[in-house]
Amino acid sequence: MKASSAVFVLVLASAVITVSAAADWPPPVPPMISGALGYVPIPGAAVAPDPSHAYKVIFDTTRAGAKPELPADGILFAATDLSALRGQGVAPVHTRFALIFHGRAIDAILDNAHYQAKFGVDNPNLALLAGLKKEGAEIFVCGQSLAAMRIDPAALSPDVTVASEAFIVLIAYQNNGYAVLQF
Repeated sequence: MKASSAVFVLVLASAVITVSAAADWPPPVPPMISGALGYVPIPGAAVAPDPSHAYKVIFDTTRAGAKPELPADGILFAATDLSALRGQGVAPVHTRFALIFHGRAIDAILDNAHYQAKFGVDNPNLALLAGLKKEGAEIFVCGQSLAAMRIDPAALSPDVTVASEAFIVLIAYQNNGYAVLQF
């Protein structure tokens, strides 16, 4: 009986601590790219966005969204990260983003008509792709994947450029100092 009471008090105390700690966070800053996630600035955080630093990243995107009505993680987090950096004062000249799509992720970059024909819903990635492109991101698809999967490039979002091969894109961008984030 005493042990169960002690467990109850510990659980209750940790719940109170969790609730009070969560209440202290500032609200998220709205993203500049529609559909991206908001960003919560963390006062005094280690490795916070630095407006004088150049952020160069390529998102290696191989997975589609978890469900057809959800955006692909690679697209969502590219838009969220770009919005977060810009929202923290990092200028466009210091944010160089690229995405390369291959494998199953190619479904995420289909134009709306082809996406609807395949999944029965609108493509949730198109607004994010358009926002990324508008903000200067380079968006590529692997030409070898398109050929192997027999996908007509005309079926893709107009925001996407066909590259020769995903691994060549990744090697070239890494050789140019880009970090690689895999999704």
